[in-house]
Amino acid sequence: MIRELSPEYEQTANPVQSIAFFGMIPTMDQREDKTGQVHPDLPQELERALAAERKAREDVERLRQAFEALTLENARLSAEVEKLTTVDALTGLHCREQFNAASRIEFRRSLRFRLNLSVIMMDIDRLMRVNDSYGRIAGDKVLAGVAGVCLGGIRMTDLHARYGGEEFCFLLPETDKKGAHVLADRLRTSVAALRFQTDKRSFSVTVSVGIAERQSDTDTVERLLEQGDQALFKAKCEGRNRIVVWTEQVGKFWKPG
Repeated sequence: MIRELSPEYEQTANPVQSIAFFGMIPTMDQREDKTGQVHPDLPQELERALAAERKAREDVERLRQAFEALTLENARLSAEVEKLTTVDALTGLHCREQFNAASRIEFRRSLRFRLNLSVIMMDIDRLMRVNDSYGRIAGDKVLAGVAGVCLGGIRMTDLHARYGGEEFCFLLPETDKKGAHVLADRLRTSVAALRFQTDKRSFSVTVSVGIAERQSDTDTVERLLEQGDQALFKAKCEGRNRIVVWTEQVGKFWKPG
């Protein structure tokens, strides 16, 4: 049942006094003694109210800082997850899927603006022998070491990938076969100068390289990569530790399987 408001309440004009009527906060009349002076508890009540407000502001600021830290950590973790899905953890080179997507874009750009585009296909010679002789850990060190040399030798604009077990791929925008050959020979020489240490002995490795430049009739990036692979196959067959540039004769030499 709703209680009827008393005449005393209805005559109350001040909202604060209205609230005070129900005893929620004391009115100024209640805070003044009979002499008209402010009640001595009022400054203490104000101080407690100000202290509570300061604490509330501090709590809000701590929550804001915690939220910002959580947001930054979430962004960092998202970047780490993305990196794990696009970069090979052992070599630091891009994964094949990431490379394939980016290479198609670069290939279309080269067609549109009639730019040179070359590919380097690289294979570490006799890596299986390293694994058999010195163990998988030594083989992983070779992969990481060779990849490090390559990453340090290419440009920021060059695309790279671990294309197979011991095969690396580099797509070179605005580069003809002569420029690709210069880079490939520099990388090949740098790799041969590396020394890897095991408990048994130190050893070195070599790489074989195939190069292909986009021709006027090269209609897809997959075709360009295939030509680079054909040149790499011929380099392996000719004795390894060498560079072969794709030509139509190299293409005829290629025997799949």
